[in-house]
Amino acid sequence: MRIEMFKIVALAVALVFGPAFGAMAQTACPANALSVQGATTCSCAAGGTNSPVWGSGPYTADSNICTAARHSGAIGSGGGMIQVVMAPGQSSYSGSGANGVNTSAWAEYNSSFNIYRAQASSGQACGRMPTGQDVYSCSCAAGAPAGTVWGSGPYTDDSNICSAAAHAGIIGGGGTVRVLAAPGLQSYRGSLWNGITTSDYGPWGRSIIFDRN
Repeated sequence: MRIEMFKIVALAVALVFGPAFGAMAQTACPANALSVQGATTCSCAAGGTNSPVWGSGPYTADSNICTAARHSGAIGSGGGMIQVVMAPGQSSYSGSGANGVNTSAWAEYNSSFNIYRAQASSGQACGRMPTGQDVYSCSCAAGAPAGTVWGSGPYTDDSNICSAAAHAGIIGGGGTVRVLAAPGLQSYRGSLWNGITTSDYGPWGRSIIFDRN
């Protein structure tokens, strides 16, 4: 049974997946997120950084990505893979101290990002986004997917992943997808894309989008 959730400001980005996780592990994170489009998976080196960061999640887009990743707890001093997901600008950003990193406050900025811990593909069959998981990799079988989907990207997080991926044009004959959790929307509009029809829905607490990296 679908449970109504409170309204959350929308993060509406449509993304598509790309190379396998092993190949992405070689990509070092850029200094900041000013050039990131939608989302990216990248690697922070061991040892950490101590470069300027504004905000406490979301962070301003000109903040240092790997320092923000340490602050958020997505990585420790050993570095590692992270998922950077762009978000709307905020009217203000609050600084804080967390995980040995201090960030600064800032006023309005027009673009932000959030950070999640990246996870390697499990190879398991897709169903719906697991509760409490921010990044999820799974496999869709060849053939036409069957499952209900709400929205047109972002989709509600209880939508069928393979049907949503086919709707978004990410898979045709099956394949691996990387799914990202995103904030819920006040409403979702259904549509007919790539032979898949999705449905409208009202407020929902969490969304999913797809990684194009």
